[in-house]
Amino acid sequence: MFGGTDQRGWPIMRGRLFHGRRDMRFRDASEMDRRWGGPTVLPVLFSIVVAVVILGPALGRGVVLAYDMVWSPDARLTPFATGIGTPAPRAVPSDALAWLAGLVLTPALAQKFMLVAVLVVASTGVVALLRHVVPDAGPVACSLAALAGVWNPFVSEHLVVGQWTVLLGYALLPWALRAAHRSVLGGEGRHELVLVLGAAGLGGVNTVLLVAAGGCAVLLAALATDVRRSAASLVLASVTVAAVSAVWALPALAAGAGVSSGGVSAFTPTADTPLGVWGSLVSGGGFWNAAAHPVQRDVPLVALTAGLLSVAAFVGFGVALRRTRHGLLMAPVIVGVGVVALSVLPFTGGVWAWLVTDVPGGGALRDSHKFLAAWVVATSVGVGVMVDGVRRRADSALAGVVSVVVLGLVVLLSSHIAWGVGGRLDAVQVPQGYRTAAADLTALPRGEVGLLPWNQYRRYEWNASRISLTLAPRIVGQRVLFDDSLPLRSGVVDGEDPRAAAVSQRISEGIAPVDAVRAAGVRYVAAELRTRLPVDQAGVRASGRVVVDRPDLLVVEVDDGAAGQAPEASWNVVGWTVTLLTMSLLALSAAVSRKSRRLLASLLRSPP
Repeated sequence: MFGGTDQRGWPIMRGRLFHGRRDMRFRDASEMDRRWGGPTVLPVLFSIVVAVVILGPALGRGVVLAYDMVWSPDARLTPFATGIGTPAPRAVPSDALAWLAGLVLTPALAQKFMLVAVLVVASTGVVALLRHVVPDAGPVACSLAALAGVWNPFVSEHLVVGQWTVLLGYALLPWALRAAHRSVLGGEGRHELVLVLGAAGLGGVNTVLLVAAGGCAVLLAALATDVRRSAASLVLASVTVAAVSAVWALPALAAGAGVSSGGVSAFTPTADTPLGVWGSLVSGGGFWNAAAHPVQRDVPLVALTAGLLSVAAFVGFGVALRRTRHGLLMAPVIVGVGVVALSVLPFTGGVWAWLVTDVPGGGALRDSHKFLAAWVVATSVGVGVMVDGVRRRADSALAGVVSVVVLGLVVLLSSHIAWGVGGRLDAVQVPQGYRTAAADLTALPRGEVGLLPWNQYRRYEWNASRISLTLAPRIVGQRVLFDDSLPLRSGVVDGEDPRAAAVSQRISEGIAPVDAVRAAGVRYVAAELRTRLPVDQAGVRASGRVVVDRPDLLVVEVDDGAAGQAPEASWNVVGWTVTLLTMSLLALSAAVSRKSRRLLASLLRSPP
């Protein structure tokens, strides 16, 4: 009658696990996998199809240049990609990862692979977490949870502004929550958590923050019930996070890079629906940049329906945690929502400003909206829980109707995300003239480049005049001095580079931009053309010896033999050494460990 007991001593009877009143059918992993037709194939295939539908034209020829996502069409390891001369190296090591992937796949293919991989990892991660909470969740429930995990405003708004590293953190978060919880229960969770944290290190500060906050929240909550096991996992996770973060954390802390108090309020969540800030946040929206807000969310019925669906899904998630005694997984949601609330509530504004501007490293918290990721993961899992619950309690016809209704709601409420977020993401071919000019500038004798127009954002004519960061620092193999301030509708947010701030100050005093940049001690002045921004070409030509002259890029040498101010790279070298050593050890561990091979073979299986 009985089929033995599981590792926690719960009796298994003919594929059914009895623990009190809880009937968890198909507990046997092999039976569940046969029902699915394999533990990974169906979720991964479905997730790939959804990812292709979302990205659409972004998968065409060329690279996508959209706001913060600027991808060089040529694989070149630039000083910017390594963080040299950058007070707060936010693009480290993600830009170096892009360069390395570009060497293997070509840069254009590497970007497509990264974008598809992020979406696939996110949706399959939601499925893995759902099957951790509800081990015998059916294929329809898992498919709808996978869809909800990527077909939502949180993903669409971050895609529009090109924050793929934030989305990488969001994608790895459910895996980290699952691993952290498994490490508390026993099994291979601790090893899995270290590998997930190592993967998060590839994305840099935002990726690590999201993944570490979620995983550590579970471990901290577990201290109350199992101090020894959870404390050991917490120490191991903390050491891993510190090691993979050294590449950007050490240079930033050594440089004392800070955030101006004027920029704190500009990055707080804002309403993208008629329901206000909190009503927008509930359904996964509320991103601080209004340019990313979907127009359809202005419709009251859409906003209200999206909010109600999210609330219902979260309730379902909470009920599932209570029934399966997985309540620790609620801790990351509480932490994430708490951080968002701290930045939004009026009576906590002073505390939030102090954290961001005065606490060392607090500037990484400035964009608080990213911490909504845990809530979105929970509601996505909750969608699967709701559908699975109906399947258990209703006849097949009613369950089918409910599944179709939920599918329709998920798709229609965020239909704007389809096909490159309504065409806002589109691959383009960077002109060969620009690429050749960048290569010519790279080949010149070493020297710092002052970049004009003095604004870090561009509307390249060959990019359909879409807004994007300047491509120059990521394609030119020289140090580039550029304006790192952020122009917003509400005003200009100060940057973090004091030398760039000095150039901006000179320009504000009436000095010509080319003279202001030249006074910073650069060797070259480069003017990007065809950007829909004004630039005094005659003044640039007259300022020195023309060394590159092409329709898209004009470069003059303004001070023969001067190399600009040499960067202080000691902490940069130390950071890279620590992080590369850690990544190498993790990769070696993953390659030779039997635990890693078993983990790879059972990523989507229910926990032992």
